[in-house]
Amino acid sequence: NSFPEAKREILFLLFTSRHLRLIFVLLQKRCIMSQKKLYTVKQALDYAKQYCAKQEHCQSEVRDKLRSYSVTEDEIDICLAELICEGFINEQRYADLFVPSKLHQNQWGRIKIAVHLRAKDISEVCIKKALAKIDSDEYMDTLHKVCDKKLRTLSGNNLSKKQKLISFLASKGFEFDCIDIVLKEVGL
Repeated sequence: NSFPEAKREILFLLFTSRHLRLIFVLLQKRCIMSQKKLYTVKQALDYAKQYCAKQEHCQSEVRDKLRSYSVTEDEIDICLAELICEGFINEQRYADLFVPSKLHQNQWGRIKIAVHLRAKDISEVCIKKALAKIDSDEYMDTLHKVCDKKLRTLSGNNLSKKQKLISFLASKGFEFDCIDIVLKEVGL
């Protein structure tokens, strides 16, 4: 009676080990297939040039893209130096394009824009120069539009609306002194 149970256990172990090996092989193949491998610095550099030619990118974005292709850190540094020398990457140019884009399209304030640029390892000098190029009238107009749009969706008394509006505008990255000016103009 114990022999069939032992046989059953052995068959079960063989069955599961065979399946585990099959699963392991499939996972290995999937990892190998999904891993994009660039073999030379020239290939990595050519790819990075194509990547930068399509759209403006900063160093950290290019570094991340090359890492996803299993390029070593030394090779990445060589590629970045070459890209900077040839003008494919320029941190100031990137910041100068990023700031108005986020102001107009995402309707972000200076604080949120600066935070996102810092997250991309853009230097403080580049960030300050790019933020200084924002026209103050245009900035306040954007803040007014965002405030008016949000105000239409709010209900409740004025104090409740004001608190929700301050919280929302601060989350969009606008400075509290600018928010205060707009709220006074709106009548809250």
